[in-house]
Amino acid sequence: MNKVKLFSMTVAIFTFLLSTVSHAESVTGKEYQAVVETAYNYFNGAANGDQALLSKAFDLEFGHVKMITVNKETGKETIKTVPLNEFAGYFKKATKDTWVANILSVDIVDDKMAMVKLDFHTAKTHYIDYLVMYKRDNGWRIINKTFIAKKK
Repeated sequence: MNKVKLFSMTVAIFTFLLSTVSHAESVTGKEYQAVVETAYNYFNGAANGDQALLSKAFDLEFGHVKMITVNKETGKETIKTVPLNEFAGYFKKATKDTWVANILSVDIVDDKMAMVKLDFHTAKTHYIDYLVMYKRDNGWRIINKTFIAKKK
């Protein structure tokens, strides 16, 4: 009887220890790092007027930006959509202000799609961006940037 109890306890402990081992990729995995790098390529490209970095970050063929705009005459809010290839063109020169960015969250699905929540500040504005990315041709690219901006 003691041998049966000892065997049962050994199996229970072994099963418990195996169940606590995680088989998920750690947050420092290569896909996580590539997604974070893509987000910072966008941020640094915009801050420094670096079109090469923006081209590495944005899917210039399929991507777009969505933003809330307010009609000055009516005061009514609308959603404006701008292709990322046009949006990238807004950043031709480096900013004179200091910009600071922090990634608040990263969600990766099947190593093929990702969502990054990016918090960043300029001297005059606080932004929260949601960056949706797809991995195509072995590279992560932002296909949608949706944001909100608050004047300081």
